[in-house]
Amino acid sequence: MRRVFFILFALLLAGSSPSSATKWLELNPEKVESRSQVIVLGTYNFNSKQKSSKGIFYGRQFQVEKVYKGEAGEIITAGIDSNDTGWAEEFQQEGGKFLLFLEKTKEGRFHVPVAGPNGMVQVQDDRILSEHENFFGQILRGEARKPGPDSSNEGGHLLEVLLFSLTGLITFLLIIRFLAREKAKSY
Repeated sequence: MRRVFFILFALLLAGSSPSSATKWLELNPEKVESRSQVIVLGTYNFNSKQKSSKGIFYGRQFQVEKVYKGEAGEIITAGIDSNDTGWAEEFQQEGGKFLLFLEKTKEGRFHVPVAGPNGMVQVQDDRILSEHENFFGQILRGEARKPGPDSSNEGGHLLEVLLFSLTGLITFLLIIRFLAREKAKSY
């Protein structure tokens, strides 16, 4: 009877606490850079409202200081693995920044770090904190641009939608005018 009780108790303990974990394979830095579509330096805003996605990443506002590859506004939505939030927030509180190597995936509506923590290179006092310091340091010391004034991925492609709608409306009005003239000529 005692054995049955302990088995049931162990099963209850095992099933009562849900947990999730991710394990990322370490990629060489050349692979991380080649997969990235956007490379930026800055910090996450952990006080911002998080955006959900279909995968393990959720989006947070990221304050961009420098852009090394691709296009980025001053504030973008960058993904972060939910299991990386704790250490990343603590690192930033100690004055750290991230050199993010971002890629677009099928699951998210925003860019995410290449292979999770592989695409989140820690930078403190303008120094890379990684065993691949030489490789990532060259990128950090390389040519960088200031971010654009606006974050184009925050509101979608509103300008494109408006231009397309306006073009459609003008076309519709021209067709109506043409048909009205043709009808007037038939009398």
